[in-house]
Order: sequence, then structure tokens, then C-alpha cells
Amino acid sequence: MAPVETTERLGRSLGFFSTFAIATGTMIGAGIFILPGIAVANAGSGAIISFLLGGLITIATAISMAELSTGMPVAGGSYYYISRTMGAAFGAVIGLGSWLALVFKGTFALIGLAEYFQVFYPLPLYLVAAITGVLLLVINYRGAKSSGSLQNIIVVILLVILVLFIGKVSFLVKPDNFVPVASHGLMSIFITTGIVFISYLGLAEAAAVSEEVKNPSKNLPRAFIASAVVVTLFYAGIMAVVVGFSGPEGTVTTVTPLADIAGLIAGDTGKFFLAIAALLATLSTANGAILSSSRFPFAMSRDALMPEWFVLIHKKYETPHNAILVTGTVMVVLLFMFDIEELARLGGAFNILIFILLNMAVIILRNRTLPGYDPTFRDPFFPFTQIFGVVGSLLLLPLLGGLPLLFSVLMIFAGAGWYMFYGKGKAMPAYNLFDLLENNVERVSVEPTSLSRVLVPVSNPGHESDLLKLADFLGSEIICLHVIEVPRQTTLMVAQEAYHGEKMEMDYRFQENFELYPAKFGSKKEYIIAFDHKISNSIIEQAEIEATDMIIMGWHESKRFKYSLGDVTNDVLLSSKSQIALLKGNLPDSIKKILVAYNGKENSVHGLYLAKKIASNTGASIRIFSIISPDEDPEKKQKLIEELEGLVKKITSIPASYKLLERYSVEDAILEVSNGYDLIIIGDSSERFKISLLGPLSQRIARHSRKPVMIVKKSKPISKESLNYLLKKYARKVYERVRKEKDKA
Repeated sequence: MAPVETTERLGRSLGFFSTFAIATGTMIGAGIFILPGIAVANAGSGAIISFLLGGLITIATAISMAELSTGMPVAGGSYYYISRTMGAAFGAVIGLGSWLALVFKGTFALIGLAEYFQVFYPLPLYLVAAITGVLLLVINYRGAKSSGSLQNIIVVILLVILVLFIGKVSFLVKPDNFVPVASHGLMSIFITTGIVFISYLGLAEAAAVSEEVKNPSKNLPRAFIASAVVVTLFYAGIMAVVVGFSGPEGTVTTVTPLADIAGLIAGDTGKFFLAIAALLATLSTANGAILSSSRFPFAMSRDALMPEWFVLIHKKYETPHNAILVTGTVMVVLLFMFDIEELARLGGAFNILIFILLNMAVIILRNRTLPGYDPTFRDPFFPFTQIFGVVGSLLLLPLLGGLPLLFSVLMIFAGAGWYMFYGKGKAMPAYNLFDLLENNVERVSVEPTSLSRVLVPVSNPGHESDLLKLADFLGSEIICLHVIEVPRQTTLMVAQEAYHGEKMEMDYRFQENFELYPAKFGSKKEYIIAFDHKISNSIIEQAEIEATDMIIMGWHESKRFKYSLGDVTNDVLLSSKSQIALLKGNLPDSIKKILVAYNGKENSVHGLYLAKKIASNTGASIRIFSIISPDEDPEKKQKLIEELEGLVKKITSIPASYKLLERYSVEDAILEVSNGYDLIIIGDSSERFKISLLGPLSQRIARHSRKPVMIVKKSKPISKESLNYLLKKYARKVYERVRKEKDKA
């Protein structure tokens, strides 16, 4: 009997209105009942523009989010989009920051609830807020199954109440109250926009339900954009009637402005009616913060950026109780640390940062390839929408004040530190922003682009034949470069004439050796003599002119107490756009056994490819060697074994095997097994912005090995080396231009 094939699927139960209600509910809530008074107090009649500006930035971001969500309809919201576009380190920053911003909004709502509670009974403000926070914590901890449906009902009730409020108050608006438009100055409008930005916090997180939405290609863009537009119109409408009723100086600038206005119009009945609505809104916002508390830890733990403890499900209540407990506790503690305006600024600061990154993600993904990303909705106004979202957000961020900026910076460092401490090496995704910018997201193949043109700079006759032999094994065209260094005081033309006149024996010997070298595999040979004031500059320049695929150089001896490759090698490593192989030691007459140190990173993968080329031309065998810590997780060890077995199976025409050693010291392990081999190949560190030009491991092994060592280093288009190259290239052009102008003068 044939085996039964089992398939698991997630149900898609959310239509357009349900998704719209969730997205709207994340924004319509505490902010609309609390912030109008604070906004008028800070910006006067300009507060209307503040909410409109915040809304326009939100609409732009909603359009970007619609494109991202149809390309990645997966739970996780802004965390998922940003981590998949910019890497796990950015994901850690956004995950932690978004969670804390959500907590700030929950605390902000608790204080607002306590303020509106004073309308009914005057109790100590923080006592009411703290008791409410604890009650919500207990309810969510135990699991209230109807809490999700209650959120949608509250949203509908609030929209109806707000429509009635706007309609009633609009008849009492005085047009003179809107003049002047910016009664407190233009700058106050932008500062207030930053304060009220917390009102729009949550739009990006509504995308967390993307994988539960029916027909996501249509419903997600419609729901996100519609919710952003509707919320912006409601906020602008509320602010218009508040300013039009109270005047530009804001006769109603309390934390309960809507209830105060309702009291002036309809007496205690109107005030109580609006206060009840405000209590529902603030309660909904605070509850939503706790209800969503497991969203970020869950998404992060799924990517190995957070311990699973945070998303463990309670055996009895079936709730992520640890995440709820931590979130609720932090919310209550924050009550006693910040006032309501500070909470708005703090929550808004990170919301602005999220909006910046979401808009940048769309710009990046439009210009780069991310496997599996194929959005069904594309912004027709790209890139103007995203530029507006980024620039508008960037202008607001520094206006929020020192504390919010400090909070944002601390969260960035905390997220990056957490990634380095906990997630580095295991967190998903394995690629980073620079890999995506270089279209290098997918795992590097063992068969990279083949080498053709190899440049060999020579400066030591004793080492020349080894470098040429290596170049012969690896490339089809060998370009030998001999650079004659000329003092700055001597022009290059004079030096060239002197060279031909004096015919220095040492300089001519390089060319003779090259012409006599019996190339077995290279079909073409070329010899270049270059005159330059700096040897490294000439190597880099000639490699670019000749469009070489690789530069093969000799290793310079180390200075005592200091690892040094020599000034020439240092400069080439720092600035070259070509991949580089450094050979330390002399190659034997016959290469029979090659050892390749492998760690799965780009340089070691390329080192294996080069080993295959050498082996195919020499008949040598290859031993792939990998080291793992004895304390490593057994699952990771098994995964590495399977990877090594797969690599060996792919090498069909050459004798190949692998060896996995458990050692604490990688250096000692490589040196321990290297003596039995004719050539050791090491891929240098794949880090992009490291302090040392070569990783310390590569340097130590090359220095202490008794066998010849070849260190492979691939150039990265976006790195410290490439940036230095571009800066130096530009500086040289400027220098040459200035020098020519002086010569003409």
C-alpha cells in the first residue's frame, strides 16, 4: 500500500474588513483621545498640520508595507521585512525596539485611561493605571478567547462615536480660530508631529497577520492603505474641530480634551459619554500591547535570535505566558518612570526609525534580487513615495529631543549587542544587508566564476617561479608585473629612459625567468614593466587595466612582536578590487596532497574551488578539513558532517575526502594535521569591516606552518577595502588634476 502524503496548511480566514479593522485598531485608540490637547498646547492651530504630516508619512509607509507584505506574506510584520532585507543584526535591533515601543504605547494608554477615569471618580492616577495594567496582565496570562473579537467591536464603536463628535462640534467651529495657521511657529509643527507619531505606531505590526489573510495580493494593499488614509482623516478631523472650537491658543489643552469639549457642549451627559469611549479606546490600546507581546519574541525565536523561553505556551491556559508576563510587568514599571508626553516621544522615536527602514527596504528590493520575493502589488509612484517617507521621518527624528534620540541609539546598540552575544553565527537570515546589495544572498557555490587572467607581481627572484607555477595551475592567461619604484623627485619618463640606458641586471632577470618559465596550462603569457612612485599603486592600477580575475602575491616575513605583511601587500589587500591569493613558502616540485581548511564562509568555499583547479592540473588529492568545538550542539555537528559529505560527493573527478576534528583551538588543529600535506589552503576572514587586513588566524597559521600556505581572499564590492579603493582613486584623480594645472601655470 502506497504511503499517505500529509500536508499541513494555515487557514486564511481574514477578509478585507477584518484586516482593515485590525490595521485601523492598531492606530485608532488612546492617541486620538489623549494627544489632541497636548498637540494644541505645543503647536496651537498648527497641530492640525502636525497630524496631517504624520498621516502622510504613514500613508507613504503603508504603501511600502503593502508592497513588502505581498512579497513576503509571512507573520512577523516590520521585524520580518527588515530582517529579510537587511539581515539578522538589523532584525535584532528592530525586534527589540519594536517590542519596547509597543510597551511604551501600552503604558501611554494606561496613563490616559487613568486620566479619563478621573471624570467618574477621583482616585490616585498611578494607582488606577497600575491596577488596570495588572488586571490586563492577569486576563491575557489566563487567556481570554474573546479578546481578539472584542478589539474589532471596540474599533467600530469608536469610529461611530468619533463621527458623531466631529459632526456635532463642527457646527460650533469658529473660522477665526484657524488663524494664524502656525500660531506657535513653523518649528513647533514638526516637533509636535514627532510627539503625536506614537498615534500611528502599530500600522507596520498589523502585517503580522499577513499569512492569515484571504487573497493577500488584493486584500493586504487595500486594507493597509485604506486604514492609513481613514485614520489620518479621523485625526485631522478631530484636530480641526478641537482647534476650531477652542482657538489657536487651545482653551482645551488637558489630557482629556474630547471629554472636556463634550462637557461644554452637552453637559455631564456628553462628558461621561465621551469619557466611556475614551476608556474603551485606552483599554483597547493597552490590551492590544499585551495581546501582541509575543509577536516579536516569537518571530525572533523562530530565527534563533531569542531564547524559546519567551514564547513557551502555558500547558493549561495555552498562552505565551512568559512574553505576556514580561511585557505586562515592564508596562507597569514604566508608569512610574516617565510622564505621558515623554512616553509619546519615546514610542514615536522608534516608530519613526521603523518607518525609515521599511521605506528603504522597498528601495533596496526594487534594485536587488531576494530569492522568493515577488510582490503582486508594486507602488506605481516608486521611488517618490519611499523618498518622502524616508526624508519626512528623518526630519522628525532629531526634533523629538535628547531623551528619545538617546533611547533610539541605546536600542540600536542593545539590539546589535544582543545579536553579537546571542545570535551571531546561528540567527536567520544567514546573509546581511551587504550581501543583498551585492546580490549574493544565496549560499556561495563551490563552482564560482572561472578564473582566466591572473596577475603575478614579482619582486623576489627566489620566489618568482613558485608564484608563476601557482598562476599556471589557476589561470589560462598569466600576466607578470615588475614594478620599478621611482623616487618622487624623479619623473617617470626620466626613470624609464634610465632603465633602458643602465639595463639593471636584477630588473632584467625577472623578465628572463618569466620568458623561460615552461607554462604547462596557461595558453598565453604577458610581461609588464611599470614605472611608478608607489609599487602598491601600480599593482592595483595594472590589475584594473588588465581586468585580471586574481592577483597572486608572495608573503612578506613578519616583524618581531607584530604581524606585518609589508607595506606593499597591505596596500593591495586594502584597495584591490580583484581577489587575492597570498603564498607563503615554496611549492614542492610535485603536489600530491592538498589540505583545505573549510568553515562554510565565502573565502573558504572559494579556496575549495581553487584547490580543485590545482588538483585537476597536478593529480593531487583533496582533504577538506573542518574544526568544531567539543561543546558544540550535536545537531549542528551532524549538519556540518552532512555538508562536508555533500561537498565530497560533488567532487567526482578528483580523489577527495573530509575530516572533522573536535578542538577548542582552530589554529592548533590546522597546524596539527598540516604536516602531511604539500599545500594548505585557507580562506581568509569573510568579515566586511574588520580592523586587520587579514584575519589573525590566517596570519598565525601562515607564520607557524612548516608547509606552504595559500591564503585566499575575495574582494567584496561593499567593504572597508572597496571604500578605501574608491576614496584613493578619487584622491589620485584630484591630485593629478591639481598637478597638471600647476604644470600649465
